[in-house]
Amino acid sequence: MKMNEKIEILLSRRHMKKNDFADSVGITYRAFANYMSESRQPRRAILERIAQELDTTPEFLLDDSEELELTSEERFIKRVADSGRDTSDAERFLAQSRGLFAGNQLSDDDKESLLKCLTEIYNDSRSNKENEEI
Repeated sequence: MKMNEKIEILLSRRHMKKNDFADSVGITYRAFANYMSESRQPRRAILERIAQELDTTPEFLLDDSEELELTSEERFIKRVADSGRDTSDAERFLAQSRGLFAGNQLSDDDKESLLKCLTEIYNDSRSNKENEEI
């Protein structure tokens, strides 16, 4: 996995915007964009600040053979993106769902009911697809 992919994932996990990250590292957004597009490589001191800000090491970021373990959510979004489909609806749905489950807005019973509803929606879509194939 390339450095820019690792940084992209780590920033996403922190819900951090690229321009805010560049500011926190002490570089311009333009310089950061060049690193992310792989048109330039950061100097060692900057790479160390990037790694420190992301709680990792420069060596990990530079080693393309090192993979960052993806969460199931990240694997799903990657699969959608790799298929050429727009990920925005899926990302929005997952963010809203995460908020519902993580926040204290729903009781445990409500969370259980929501999960059952989602399971039913999934099962209905599966049976509709199977019926179409027959």
